[in-house]
Amino acid sequence: MSIELSGGVVRSDGVTLLDRVDFSAGQGEVVAVIGPNGAGKTTLMRVLANEIPASSGRLLIDGETPPQIGREELARRVAVLPQRSVLDFPFRVHEVIGMGRIPHRTSSFENRKIVQEVIDSLALAPIIDRVYTTLSGGERQRVQIARVICQLWDCREGGYFLFDEPTAPLDLAHQVAFLETARSLAADGAGVLLVIHDINLATRFADRIAILSQGRIVSDGKPVDVVTREAIESVYGIRVDVIDQASGAPTVRVLGSRTR
Repeated sequence: MSIELSGGVVRSDGVTLLDRVDFSAGQGEVVAVIGPNGAGKTTLMRVLANEIPASSGRLLIDGETPPQIGREELARRVAVLPQRSVLDFPFRVHEVIGMGRIPHRTSSFENRKIVQEVIDSLALAPIIDRVYTTLSGGERQRVQIARVICQLWDCREGGYFLFDEPTAPLDLAHQVAFLETARSLAADGAGVLLVIHDINLATRFADRIAILSQGRIVSDGKPVDVVTREAIESVYGIRVDVIDQASGAPTVRVLGSRTR
């Protein structure tokens, strides 16, 4: 079972944002999408989340199209963390996390139980009674991640989590903690797709890496096969060295000046 885009094309104002993209993310795996700014990563995420339509191509979720699934059921299968989450009302942290339960028809008791389980799992207990708008940027991101996980917590086996740059506002410790959580979700049977800029973290935590450049998937596979010196220099236009490939989790070292 998978979430799959075939022949995806997105055009806007005469610009091609995605160009004949074939991409999938299966249950039980963590898939990282990397690439330079403007490559089309967020556009790909939004198409996979059924937030914007592709100009052409087909999106299937477990073999069904979004209209076949229906909006309410889709929200019980796919949870999305956008690149930016805007919330300017003075909700308490536990209330924001609880918003993830909106698509479900579970009882208030069950919802509170799930919220608490997510809070405990993500070590958010010290801030659950804080007002969301008083939190730092990194703390807000941790709360939004918790909200997304809460959405599928009781049905994560068979669900799909789409995270767009989830680690960007986080300090190093919380970046690692999030990626460990992503691996745990995949181990529970969820499909986890994330856009990430830190290639070295991606190689250590992702089962697959896809490189997106100029709206096209230029490479997709195991980290050791995808993250090569030639590929990174070609896509990012900088000089690099790639080491530790024998470990299966290659490390990229930036050497400096641009190659083009």
